[in-house]
Amino acid sequence: MVVSPSQAVDLMLGLAALVAVTATLASTACLFWILRRRRGLPDHAPPVTILKPLKGLDEDLEGNLASFFALDYPTYQLIFCVADPDDPAAVVARRLIAGHPEADARLVVGCPPFGLNPKVESLAAMEPYRRHDVLLISDSNVRVRPSYLRETACYLADPSVGLVTNLFAGAGEEGPAAAMENLHINGYIAGGMALASMLGVTCVVGKSMMMRASVLEAIGGFAAVRNLLAEDQIIGVRVRKAGYSIRLSHHVIQNVNRRRGFVWFLNRHSRWFKIRRRLALPAFAAEPLANLAVIGLVWGASGDSGVAWGGLIGLIGLGMLRDALHTKRLRGTFPSLRTLLYSPIKDVVLLPVWFDAFLKTHVQWRGHRFYVGRLTRLTPADAPSRGRGASETAPADPKGTTRAGSPSAGSTRDQ
Repeated sequence: MVVSPSQAVDLMLGLAALVAVTATLASTACLFWILRRRRGLPDHAPPVTILKPLKGLDEDLEGNLASFFALDYPTYQLIFCVADPDDPAAVVARRLIAGHPEADARLVVGCPPFGLNPKVESLAAMEPYRRHDVLLISDSNVRVRPSYLRETACYLADPSVGLVTNLFAGAGEEGPAAAMENLHINGYIAGGMALASMLGVTCVVGKSMMMRASVLEAIGGFAAVRNLLAEDQIIGVRVRKAGYSIRLSHHVIQNVNRRRGFVWFLNRHSRWFKIRRRLALPAFAAEPLANLAVIGLVWGASGDSGVAWGGLIGLIGLGMLRDALHTKRLRGTFPSLRTLLYSPIKDVVLLPVWFDAFLKTHVQWRGHRFYVGRLTRLTPADAPSRGRGASETAPADPKGTTRAGSPSAGSTRDQ
């Protein structure tokens, strides 16, 4: 039988569509399985120190940070850090600390020079004030429910578990770019994290990482990742290499995105694409095969057959359905129909960003330009001065502000 060129194109695109549909259904099934109601989890609640690097006024920052003062947990410590004493986030942190005198909370101001990754630099500045043996790294743009620590720490009851991370749901969209960001988080990213977890593939996101201090020390501490862009993923890789397992908690945290701009959206995913390119090139190269809207558009434009147009409608519809169902499962409500219309748009918009990650190796991050090398190692493309804040000694008030580098009554040790 002779196959015409148009039939060959339909066949190839049909196979690509089959791959995309299979990947979508598998990731959705994994997500729903991980988020199923859990019974029989141990009541394991060791004291926890929470490290929260701050920079600038994230959307709903005060509400995000306030949720950490309302955790239903026996003993935990909150440490905030700003590199610049004039950072407006410091005002918010101080106000919340003053308003919760019962909380074991403090603000560290200033980051002694430590490396090229400013988040890791903040983590290292906070570590000397840690009181407890279990630490939780938490980004400033997340909001949590009172059960967050209980439903994350319980996995550490198993001594073979070295790190626990969490799924996160995009929430609060009020504009187009925020809608695209939240749909992508809830659809593609959440599904990908769940699929990776079920397959035993390391996938750690720094928005929420809980581990014992002994595990962190065993993998070289924060110094081992101070010059890497993807410090979270490399910490996960090192934890596995040290012989520990990684668990994905069933507790979902919220990543608030309300009025993000389009440039912010593109810049963020440019960084994420370049991270995946450097850490998992084969999987990164195959990502367009999971892009339902792009495959559907190419198929629909390839001819005027009913198969091609059916493929276009079916694939775009499946992508919207995935994003809607994932959003409902992750945050309890369906996105509006108006929001869902951005689902195929963001898939198409992200394709040239994916191509860009093949051609360029630099990223814009926190006002600096870096080249991203092997294992996401950072090399400065410019060298502007970095305001680190004051590092002079000052009294270490456990309820107030601490200057980085000052003595502490504590124990030894995106964004």
